[in-house]
Amino acid sequence: MKDNQNIRDLYQVWMRLMNKLGESEKLPRNYGINELMTPSDIHLIQAIGANPESNIRTISDILGITPGAASQQVTKLAKRGLVTKNRGVKNEKEVFLSLTPLGEKAYRHHETLHEEIYQRIISRIDPLETKEIHTMKKVLQAMESVYEERLCEVRRELMQYNARNETDESMGDF
Repeated sequence: MKDNQNIRDLYQVWMRLMNKLGESEKLPRNYGINELMTPSDIHLIQAIGANPESNIRTISDILGITPGAASQQVTKLAKRGLVTKNRGVKNEKEVFLSLTPLGEKAYRHHETLHEEIYQRIISRIDPLETKEIHTMKKVLQAMESVYEERLCEVRRELMQYNARNETDESMGDF
């Protein structure tokens, strides 16, 4: 029974962390280029910076978003002078992405922030034994897996709900 309480306590810490991450993901920031960027913008820049000459499909896979959403976001960032779209030499339909010098500056600033965060975390949990790190990883992977399942369930429920409401609305027209 004590282990169940420990798992509940761990889950509560996880939920607080998720709430803080959710709030953080809504706040625009300056990544060293004197303009505010949303977290989704800087994450797209990070994906391009870490994967030079990638295309929309690659970036959408990395970020877990649709190619259409990635394309819209890339177009927006290109207009802001952060990303360039380059046509392929062999296939002109293929579009390769790269960062402009301004995009590169934001990317480097973001990487520096991530390193600072990693160092803060390490300083608070050091020294951990390798076995403890593996246990933490196992716990986090289990939580990720459960939440992935839950997201699929909720998406399915939303689709069913929307389908029922569309049917109800169309029946009202008779």
